[in-house]
Amino acid sequence: MTSRIAALTRYLLIALLYVPCAASAADTDRLNARGKAILQDKCANCHSIEQTGDSPLKDAPPMRTIYRRFNERELRAELTEGMVSKHKAMPQIEFSAEDTYAIMTYLYTLATGKK
Repeated sequence: MTSRIAALTRYLLIALLYVPCAASAADTDRLNARGKAILQDKCANCHSIEQTGDSPLKDAPPMRTIYRRFNERELRAELTEGMVSKHKAMPQIEFSAEDTYAIMTYLYTLATGKK
């Protein structure tokens, strides 16, 4: 009986360890989809928002390279406070904290190829 309880306990602990991983992966997928949708709506007319490919506007850097150029904290602040660009045609958009988190999650995935 003791070995059966020990085996059940072991299986339960293993199952509990995998639940946060599954939820975390689902959250990441949801955030990536939301971040990509926001960038598609607000940025894709000028910037490439994909893993590869050139930006539609020649002088606009792909979003995947923007993530690599900035310190993460600086980029988050720029997105939340409205990124200022030397290009006058670029709109200054202030994203909510939730949208910024989704965008940062997607940009991390683009830059690193990790989920």
